[in-house]
Amino acid sequence: MTQKEETLIAGKDRRSSVRVKSRLPCAVEPVTREQIPDLEAQILDMAVIESDGVMHDTVDWRDHADDLSREMVFVLNEVRALRQQLTEVQRVIERYGETALERRWVELNDQGLWIPIEESEYQWSLGDFAGIRIQIPSLHTPEVLAIGEVLRVDGSDGEEQGGVVFAFRSISQPHKRAISSYALRRERQMARSLRFNLGQ
Repeated sequence: MTQKEETLIAGKDRRSSVRVKSRLPCAVEPVTREQIPDLEAQILDMAVIESDGVMHDTVDWRDHADDLSREMVFVLNEVRALRQQLTEVQRVIERYGETALERRWVELNDQGLWIPIEESEYQWSLGDFAGIRIQIPSLHTPEVLAIGEVLRVDGSDGEEQGGVVFAFRSISQPHKRAISSYALRRERQMARSLRFNLGQ
C-alpha cells in the first residue's frame, strides 16, 4: 500500500488510523451504479436500527444498583439481553437469501479495507464499486454494510499476497464507530496476549 493510499485509508484521526488485520466473515460483491441508491437506502435503515438499539441497550443496569433492588437490576438486564437477541434474530431474517459470509483475511479500518485476491473471485478494476458486508465481534453492530470503491489492485509477486484495496464511499456513522472500536480493542488485546511465534 502506497503512502498516499495509507493516508487516504487511515484518515487524519488516530482512531481512524488504527488498522486491524483479522480473519472475519465477509462478502464483497460487485455493484453497478444503478444498484447504489438501493444499497444506500439499506445502509441508512441499518443505521436507524443500530441507533435505536444502542440508545436502548447500552445501559448496564448494574450501574444503578444503589437506586434499584438487586432483583430489579437482574430483571432489567435480562430484558436488555432479550432485546439484543431479538435484534440479532431480525438481522438473520433480513439476511436470508443473501450471499453467505465467508471467513477471510482482511485489513480493516473505518475508511476502507484490503482483501486478498483469490482465483475464484471477481476480477476487480480501478473504480469498480462493491457492496461490502463484514461481521465483526461487536455487541450492537455484528454486521457492517458499506459501499466500497476499488483504489488499487495488486497481483501476487511471489513474496506478497495480491489483494484489492477498497475505500468506503457510503457507510453509516454507527458502523464507522463500531469498526474503530473493534480495531482499537483488538490492537490492545494483541499487545496484552501471548501469541505463538512461528519464527522461533
